[in-house]
Amino acid sequence: MLVLGAGGLATQLFEDLVAINLQKINFWSEAPTKYPFIGERYPILTSDEAVRDFFATVSNEFVLCIGGKIDIRKQVCARFTDLGGSLTSFISPFSRISPYGTQFGQGTLILNQVNIEPGVILGSTCLVNKTANIGHGSIIGDFCEIGPGVIITGEVEMGNNCYIGTGAIIHPKIKLGNNVTIAAGAVVTKNVPDDAVVAGVAAEIKFIRKIY
Repeated sequence: MLVLGAGGLATQLFEDLVAINLQKINFWSEAPTKYPFIGERYPILTSDEAVRDFFATVSNEFVLCIGGKIDIRKQVCARFTDLGGSLTSFISPFSRISPYGTQFGQGTLILNQVNIEPGVILGSTCLVNKTANIGHGSIIGDFCEIGPGVIITGEVEMGNNCYIGTGAIIHPKIKLGNNVTIAAGAVVTKNVPDDAVVAGVAAEIKFIRKIY
């Protein structure tokens, strides 16, 4: 398996990989990593040629371990698919995932200490960062990123391409549209329309982005 990214987010996945002693792992980063211990344990690929060779001879599976701008995550995913890779999921064995009615799309990445309750549905290529909680019956769209310590309470509905900042709280049965950004620490108590950026306690719309 190839892990795309060797930054801060990747260090959390690295810990899990070491703990479970998963073999045949490489990382990828075009920029030098700030965390040399990654390269001391696993090879870090830096070129397309090395990636193609890894996909052809070792494994064509890759995990998208890059946080931040969703457009960049999409571009990286498409690039490595074109290089012959197949997007795969990784769910930390150190998280608590209910087996009752949960469904996860292709490319799900769930880091450690996450709690996911019964009936949760995650779309494709979602990232759930450590210590987040997703409440029962919540439905999350594609390419959503849930930050560390986020609390999503029961039966929340979230569209595609949403970003939920660190420590945000979303109240029960709230509906978030597509392309929504929730600032760190926000408390969301009412529905949020498409393309909105919200912040505050209680959260208010700061502006609507123009999506072309």
